Amino acid sequence: MANEVANAQLDKALKQLSYGFYIVAARKGGEDLSSREEDWVTASTVSWAMQSSFHPPLITIAVQKDSDLHETIERAQSFSLSVLGKQDEPLIKQFAEQHEVDYSEQSVNGISYKEGKTGAPVLDCGIATLECKVEDALTTPGDHLLFVGRIVEASSRDGEPVTEADTRKHYEGTSPQS
Repeated sequence: MANEVANAQLDKALKQLSYGFYIVAARKGGEDLSSREEDWVTASTVSWAMQSSFHPPLITIAVQKDSDLHETIERAQSFSLSVLGKQDEPLIKQFAEQHEVDYSEQSVNGISYKEGKTGAPVLDCGIATLECKVEDALTTPGDHLLFVGRIVEASSRDGEPVTEADTRKHYEGTSPQS
């Protein structure tokens, strides 16, 4: 009984942290991937991202260990992070599910991208984009791995970031459905 109370309190406390929504994208040639035989672009919704250093400018993202995104970032050693604005809310679900890449049009789920300085796809969406080279990867006993990226390029547009408080989408607490 005491453990249930502690878990309920933990769940409630974790939900008090503020979470945004981001799309993380990476690209790597198929010859370097164990799960693919061709070039691969992947992009997925994440909500666990934060600035983690002033000098040098670093961000840390949490990526599910058993995902294509994890393998692609690990092999490519680079990624881009698009900060979603309130107007981008439909993209949260769209990129959380299966994605479609059109290599001839350079688009993912209908969102165009260009190749960034690191080779990572830079999506044409959101209110800010950070392009990063991986500085470190921290494996934890949990279901997500932490990638620390050094920001090598940044851009921003007008708009307000969308957060979990603005939506009914939740990826927080003690389980993804809590």
